[in-house]
Amino acid sequence: MGQSMDSTDLPVLWLKADRYAPADTAWKDVTGHGYNGAFFGAGNRKTVLLNYNPAMWFNGADDSVRIAYNLDSLGEMSYIAVFVPADTSETTIWGSGGAILRNTWMTTRRVSGPDSTTDTVLTGAKVPTLSTVLQTWQRNDSVQPSPSAYLLFGAAGQGASLVGAAGSPAPPFKGALAELLIFDRSLDVLTQVQYETYLAIKYGIPLTSGNYVSANQVVLWDANKNKEYKSRIAGLGREPYFALNQKQAASAVDADSLLVLSRGNLRTTNAANTDSLVNGGYLLWGDNNKALTVSATPDSQLQVLNRSWLMAVSGADSVTSVTTVRVNKKNFPTNADGYWLVQNPGGYSGFPVDSLNYHLPDSTAGDSLVFYRGVHWDPDHSGKDLFGFAQGRDLLLKLHVLDSPTCGSPLAGKTMLQAIGGTAPYYYRVMNSNGFVIASGLMNDSTDSVGSLAMGTYLILLNDAKGHQSTRSLTMSVPQAQTLTIGLGSTVELPKGGQLVLDASQNIPAGSGAAYQWTGDNGFNATTPSINVNEPGVYTVAVTSAAGCIFRDSVDIMGQAKQHVSVYPAPSLDGNFTISVSLPEAGDVSVAIYDLNGGKQQEMAGHHNTEYRFPGHLSTPGVYMISVKTPHGVESHKMLIL
Repeated sequence: MGQSMDSTDLPVLWLKADRYAPADTAWKDVTGHGYNGAFFGAGNRKTVLLNYNPAMWFNGADDSVRIAYNLDSLGEMSYIAVFVPADTSETTIWGSGGAILRNTWMTTRRVSGPDSTTDTVLTGAKVPTLSTVLQTWQRNDSVQPSPSAYLLFGAAGQGASLVGAAGSPAPPFKGALAELLIFDRSLDVLTQVQYETYLAIKYGIPLTSGNYVSANQVVLWDANKNKEYKSRIAGLGREPYFALNQKQAASAVDADSLLVLSRGNLRTTNAANTDSLVNGGYLLWGDNNKALTVSATPDSQLQVLNRSWLMAVSGADSVTSVTTVRVNKKNFPTNADGYWLVQNPGGYSGFPVDSLNYHLPDSTAGDSLVFYRGVHWDPDHSGKDLFGFAQGRDLLLKLHVLDSPTCGSPLAGKTMLQAIGGTAPYYYRVMNSNGFVIASGLMNDSTDSVGSLAMGTYLILLNDAKGHQSTRSLTMSVPQAQTLTIGLGSTVELPKGGQLVLDASQNIPAGSGAAYQWTGDNGFNATTPSINVNEPGVYTVAVTSAAGCIFRDSVDIMGQAKQHVSVYPAPSLDGNFTISVSLPEAGDVSVAIYDLNGGKQQEMAGHHNTEYRFPGHLSTPGVYMISVKTPHGVESHKMLIL
């Protein structure tokens, strides 16, 4: 962190509308230099609000403020002003009077620079504007400064000769003026950004480029990192150097005031809000400028507004970071169950429902204003949150895995169930992949936990007192450090006349695989890490890790099939067996089973197919001969029944 701002960084003249009272006869310069503004025109000024702070209204006829400040002796100067034009007409914001050397002025469209150069000012009707002008003149010591020179704020001063777009003198300013700062130097970039940051937060006027930087040189908003959320930036913050204590805010360029944040309850003015902020604490937010439409989350559990917001948190303690959020949902898609504020502390893409914090509406006002109270920002202290609004549901089940099963503790899995919305009490059931209920319970509160879960997939059903139901799928996995990666691939082509070697151990560290079991849909079986394959089919391997977990992988071997006959299991322990026959093209198959004396025990047959699976059973132990006749000949196999 660099050096904080000090008195050398202050302007020579600083007028603030929030330091003016209706009974005042002058607009006091808060720097203490005594350059107070004298009012001309309609008497006591009328004030309006800009981001809950007062701004002084000028009627465009006979209002102005005269400031006895002489510009003639300056070689450089800088202006920063916050104003809101009443309409699109070009009107004069300020001008110099009685000046010999420094005749300068600014309208709502142009600013006069050194040597009568003119630059464009970008403003719009009723659009709050934060304008900074830096000017540098060439020194001229041969001319004595005029002792009667002054600035006229709200009118042109010597600009009576200043012509507007229609060729007539530009009239006095009509609209609201909130703050004016004049420096007797050209500001360096950092100081300019620090003052603009203060004014942007106070009046809710987004900076069009660059970072927001505090008086202590803390980057409050990183324009490059947050570029996807650069629209309608606003914020809360407290900074003693600027006497900033912004406790409630909306974006001044959002005509609908869609989003308003406040410390405590939202008041009519910022000054009326008696809640507190910590010194140096800031909350800044901006949105992604997407449409006010909804899309389903990737898990299809919620319909979330496409417009979302980023909250940047700096120096805020646990008190400062708790706010009330007011949203104006008049332009949101209609939803009978209203909207939930969903907070995404991890910034995960797609707003996954189990990673969100949920805030249900606390109260409403009128047809469209909804309040969410006690929203705590940045609970994970990352400095940032994403947040948005999701269409409310009758009931939503949120899952949070507390513990995972391990190979050493296969039943260590544990998950937290949380009911979002709905009406207590809640009843839940947990079913395994076979459809058996392995746990159930009653929740009088909105949370409960379920333990003794093994690796696998579960279906969880949650019902509330009114019969609403939320169904979720939960997958329990062992920690990544305990998993084995096999990586056989999905499909492999069998070379003509050749064979393949499949090695299930090639990606497994030595000693991590304790046992291997290969099976094929053609009856293939093996217990070695690698196998030789010369027949098409789907081959599956189950690898048992040294810690006792089983991991599976499959590969589909494609290619021209040969005739293949197999009998399994061999030997058979219980008399049951299968005869598998694969043909390169469809044909008829007949099977005969003989004992060693030549006596026929069984016959089987199949017609017009390429794949056959004949189940059989022999109750008498012994050795048998199996004869398989196909269009390609006869094959004989021995079968041992134990």
